[in-house]
Amino acid sequence: MAQEARCHRRYRPLLDKGGRTKLAQAVKAQIGSETEEFGTAQKRAQRELNKIKKTINNLLDNITSANREFVDQRLGELKQQKQQVETRLEESDRLAVSQAEIESIVADGMESISSLEFTLREGLAQEKLVALRRCIEKIDINKPTGTVKLKVRSVPVGNLEGTEERQVSL
Repeated sequence: MAQEARCHRRYRPLLDKGGRTKLAQAVKAQIGSETEEFGTAQKRAQRELNKIKKTINNLLDNITSANREFVDQRLGELKQQKQQVETRLEESDRLAVSQAEIESIVADGMESISSLEFTLREGLAQEKLVALRRCIEKIDINKPTGTVKLKVRSVPVGNLEGTEERQVSL
């Protein structure tokens, strides 16, 4: 029962005013990247790609028999640069967590936190176990010293990695 009380006490502030914002900030921190940073990187890469395309078009518009060899060489370089930038854009698209995904994680977290007290108090044993597993990542028991170390998840949703270590004496 002590674990249950500690688990719920850890998340209670997230149910207060401004809690949803705190949870969203925690989720963003756990994900390890801000959506805005990806947006900025994507915009920068898109500008770079547009500049490369413009340079390619200018070279093709101004090609002559006298400069053909140099233009061909430069076009090869630009083509390579273009492929690199396009690859970066594709990778950032895959890695970027959209605002909608963050909102979904926050909504799941708020639902989990708001039902936590009831589940720990009134739920079936299996439901309590699932709720505790959402909250506690790891328990280390040291019998000789009579202490227990709990790694409590910062955000009780999914498999986000942030934890806070707590030590409790038995």
